Amino acid sequence: MSTENQTPRSAKLQEYIQTWAASIGRVLQEVAGAPHTAEELPAEVMQAQLEALKENAIYAQFEAAQHLSGKQGFVLSKGDAVRLAQLLLTEPQDPDAAMSDDHRDALGELFRQFAGAAASALSGLAGGEVGFKWSGMERLQGEPGVRVGMRWSSPKFPPFTMIAEISPDLATALHPVTPSSPPTPTPAVSTAPPNALAPARDPNLELLMDVELDVTLRFGERQMPLHEILDLNAGSVVELDQNVQDPVELLVGGKVIAHGEVVIVDGSYGLRVAEIVSPMERIESLRK
Repeated sequence: MSTENQTPRSAKLQEYIQTWAASIGRVLQEVAGAPHTAEELPAEVMQAQLEALKENAIYAQFEAAQHLSGKQGFVLSKGDAVRLAQLLLTEPQDPDAAMSDDHRDALGELFRQFAGAAASALSGLAGGEVGFKWSGMERLQGEPGVRVGMRWSSPKFPPFTMIAEISPDLATALHPVTPSSPPTPTPAVSTAPPNALAPARDPNLELLMDVELDVTLRFGERQMPLHEILDLNAGSVVELDQNVQDPVELLVGGKVIAHGEVVIVDGSYGLRVAEIVSPMERIESLRK
């Protein structure tokens, strides 16, 4: 293992680690509806955790871009990985559940949200915009320059552990200290209140946040041959494939994001949202 945990860190490197930890906690608070607080594990506890994982490990990796360069990886147990996926999918917490393809997709989406929140928060530290490109569930190649074990705790959920691995080039860019430098204290990292949550998305998307999108209210559909369309005239009735009691659909960019009932607001049609499409359904819609 890397011996970095036994040597002092620069303030910049320590801030980078704490920013990732706080960003992950904020996203988890938003997803789970409960605060998550992070604390760093002692080096010997982290090493024991790595030894215990062996073939039971799940990996996630990002490529740092823009004002940072290098690789950022994470290691966690399959059990903790499934539990995190269950949080995003709003499934009951089942520690004995096997990891499915849906869990893998949800875990990847959750890690992208972690990275988006961290990238937004790290721009000041890096001196400009930061990006983290998802590399997939791949193990960091070679010996990391820095390895840090973190445990997140919540009053509503069992604790879980992740080990962050920073590639040597990224660690160098963050100015690791020499052994003669004084150590930097490692306080526990607490999540911010909900109204201070960092955006859980790629910062590049911020450029598109003011772009207008077409929002469509769909009552139903029907396919008609051309000759029937040409025969339409005033008073014709076109029967749709949806029952009058069925909820109508709200579409953005051609994708269904919600269901609800039609209401009248100041003489105009509106939609009272009754159901938001689940995160898993949104993931599936992106595949189509």
